[in-house]
Amino acid sequence: MDKKVLSVKAMSINGPDDLREISRGSDVTIVQLKPGRLQGFIKHFGIGSLGISLGRFNSEIRVRGALHQQRVVLGTIFDTVGRVTEWGEDMRPGDVGIFPALEEVDAIHGGATGYLATSIALPMLLSIVGGEEHLADPAFWTKKRVCNANPLIGQEMLQGLKGIVSRIEQRSTALSDKAADFLQRCIIECLLACPTSALPPTSGRSYTSARLVRKAEDYLDAAGERPIHISELCNTLRVSRRSLHRAFSETLGIGPVAYLRCKRLSAIQSILRQSDPETTSIGDLAFEYGFLEGGRFASYYRSYFGETPSETLHSGTVS
Repeated sequence: MDKKVLSVKAMSINGPDDLREISRGSDVTIVQLKPGRLQGFIKHFGIGSLGISLGRFNSEIRVRGALHQQRVVLGTIFDTVGRVTEWGEDMRPGDVGIFPALEEVDAIHGGATGYLATSIALPMLLSIVGGEEHLADPAFWTKKRVCNANPLIGQEMLQGLKGIVSRIEQRSTALSDKAADFLQRCIIECLLACPTSALPPTSGRSYTSARLVRKAEDYLDAAGERPIHISELCNTLRVSRRSLHRAFSETLGIGPVAYLRCKRLSAIQSILRQSDPETTSIGDLAFEYGFLEGGRFASYYRSYFGETPSETLHSGTVS
């Protein structure tokens, strides 16, 4: 199985100069606005071709410069003790900033701040958002903007991102191509929850609900046991997430996310039944199939199959 290394680079902040690479690939100008020692940390993660930067600093700063020369950067604030502005517009925790390649960031952080930023090549980004008519237009990503989050959506996004980052930090080992692709999509989808929720309705394709579900099932069957993220399904079928959710709910009585979860659980069960308990890590297998939280995976699994993953593993066919 091909592996993609999950790279991690951590560095301490001990002055403004250490913040120049505030996100992976940036080289910005930092001016400390108040006396005192500027401290904190930055962690740069690499998942396949996706760059992720997680950072925290303790002082008021001014930031100017391009966050990336070639890629789109999506960023959010985890928490802050002061006012944060971007291009003169307030940016609160859960809001998402869209920073096109070469566009200058113009930010003021009024105090200690925790943040996350991802850098992604435009073709890859478009392959993830292809089902959303407005986001699939490359011109959307050439305009710098702050997308203000609905408080509930923003909170859910931050919880999702923090959970993903926590699992990445705990793992720090190689990923298969399929796991890396799924994880990349999970991260980008979290960050796009706010912009997507504010989009006007899309025209979409004139599929009936039943036909759309059949086309989705045909694609999933062709993919075999590879975990499929909902963004991949929407991009392939060229339909919005809203349209896909409506079609699955009307036809099957459950949404596409729940349906895809059931498919991944079934794939894991099949593997566990044929695996050696002495050499198989249930946690690693669950992670490979997109279940980043072990406790939640175990709960889903037991609810769906009426037994624990360990019980399935130890009742398998391997002698």
